[in-house]
Amino acid sequence: MAEIKTLRCLTFLLVWNHAFGYMLYQTKIPNGDSVPHPCKTDTKWQGVGHFIDAGTGLRNAFGLDFAAEGHKWTSTLCHKDSDGDGMTNGQELGDPNCTWTETSTPYRVTGLTHPGICDPWESPSCLLKTVNHSLYKTQGDWLHAICKAGDFVCPGINETGVQNLTVRLDNTSVPAQVTTYICQYIDLVREIGSGDFHLIAAEPIIDNANVLHHMILFGCDDSQNITQGPFECGMTASPSCQDFLIAWTVGLAGDCSHPMTGIRLGQTGYKKIAIQLHWNNPFTKSDWTDSSGLRIYYTPNLRTYDAGIWITGSNYFVLPPKLPSVTVTSTCTKGCTRNVVTGPVNITKAINHMHYAGKQMSIEVLRDGSHYLYLTNEPIFVYDSPQVYLYTDEVITLQAGDELITRCTFTTANRNTTTFQGQATLDEMCYGFLTYYPAQNLKNKFCLTEGPDVSLCDTQTAQDHGCPILSSKLVDQLYTSGLSQQLEDKCMLFSPCKEECKEFLVPLIQSNKCFQGELFEYIKGRILTRSYDGRQIMARLSSCEKEVYALLSYQSNPISSTDTSVCKASRGTQLTSAVNNFASFFIIAYSFAFLIFLNQ
Repeated sequence: MAEIKTLRCLTFLLVWNHAFGYMLYQTKIPNGDSVPHPCKTDTKWQGVGHFIDAGTGLRNAFGLDFAAEGHKWTSTLCHKDSDGDGMTNGQELGDPNCTWTETSTPYRVTGLTHPGICDPWESPSCLLKTVNHSLYKTQGDWLHAICKAGDFVCPGINETGVQNLTVRLDNTSVPAQVTTYICQYIDLVREIGSGDFHLIAAEPIIDNANVLHHMILFGCDDSQNITQGPFECGMTASPSCQDFLIAWTVGLAGDCSHPMTGIRLGQTGYKKIAIQLHWNNPFTKSDWTDSSGLRIYYTPNLRTYDAGIWITGSNYFVLPPKLPSVTVTSTCTKGCTRNVVTGPVNITKAINHMHYAGKQMSIEVLRDGSHYLYLTNEPIFVYDSPQVYLYTDEVITLQAGDELITRCTFTTANRNTTTFQGQATLDEMCYGFLTYYPAQNLKNKFCLTEGPDVSLCDTQTAQDHGCPILSSKLVDQLYTSGLSQQLEDKCMLFSPCKEECKEFLVPLIQSNKCFQGELFEYIKGRILTRSYDGRQIMARLSSCEKEVYALLSYQSNPISSTDTSVCKASRGTQLTSAVNNFASFFIIAYSFAFLIFLNQ
């Protein structure tokens, strides 16, 4: 039942592909600007290759075939029946003989049908036809949603006292490049005053539909320096502006908050915000400009509840290159929710966030140890199409003791170097942004993990991993426990390897889980390297690199004198986790040599 509830609460879900979907492609097929909308009289389907009439979103069957032909009207594409309804693409688009070119008039300009959607639209066989969409299983499901989409309806904007502010990009030239992220800061205190307000709604102001892909309104920390005018930015406006307040995509009429909630602006809320626009200029035109933005609605008549943004996910991970699929799992444990949840947490909106290597993402809720529902579930994730899961009609209520599992699946198949968690475009993220109320029912707006799913708000997870202190205090613990002093007494910095150092390190690595497996990888990259004392520890550990590696390898795979060379080679490749991780440790340790000596 929880699964059905989740799908029912998903008001509208949009996906687009950033490779194409703009009106210029209408000229690449016959009658590209004249394909009728199934349920809106006198409305044309602007993006024939997409499920969304505005021309963005997942490609339908025709869109996939069109892309496969290089976005050209070829004889193969014309004669093909992309949607499987018994008519060729040429017949549906008025070019039955497949003779049309971009400089000619189509054979027929009336009686057109859609080459990517089964016709007749509402025939029983077409309604049951499976569609290639991440949300809708059948054409009937898809039609039900697309025919509901329309004008922005938000009763709250008509309430007494509601004001609006235009948050719009200064008119700016669009660079002659395929992808641009452009941002601009807004000082809310200067624009709306220093009182307390609730942000309750937003609707788009679209200037140049040819390039506008999506817009995001970020909340900023008070420390953010406000610079004037637009500037090219990354995945977010800045490290201090990362709270997702509003996300707009093509096909959405606007964003309307739950009628009992608002996001606090002003004196006790966000004083600074930033708007980000994503431009896609597939033909690298140099004569376009854009000044799109959002009209935000706010009120001094505060609603019953403040809305907050709860962030889940992983704050530290490393993705190896050349992998078709690698998944990062982050668990907001029941211990963590018991620590931070002080009352019912009502979810009204959820957004997934990864970068370009992201391909799938979900946020699952467990209750009493069993699956309860998904707050998000994107089997096809595209960064440039932020999917907005809305629960304003029927909120999802979370409670202390629930678990939230955020799963992010990435592909690094086309990357030659390691990808790190971080802010840059080629870095990666794994965050879920949950809008909830009342804001006061969470002590902490973050429920994040690091490394091998170690919770930052539930110390039990560190205990479970066998390394009780997984923080910067670990270095202090290594000193107070005497381990650091033993290292200093027995081991040199980097070299040479002393016999007493080797005899000390081998049992240490074998018995102490802090020095094993994925946990050790996390400690190296996140804790030891961040302090002078930690780097000293790494340098002393590295002094017996070859010797310790050889001893651990032998103890893991002792080879008798009767083994054949083939057996020796086979066993030689079967090193334990401790060996592999300790060996990789030394590579990092040496990289800090100059840092250590510069700090001495």
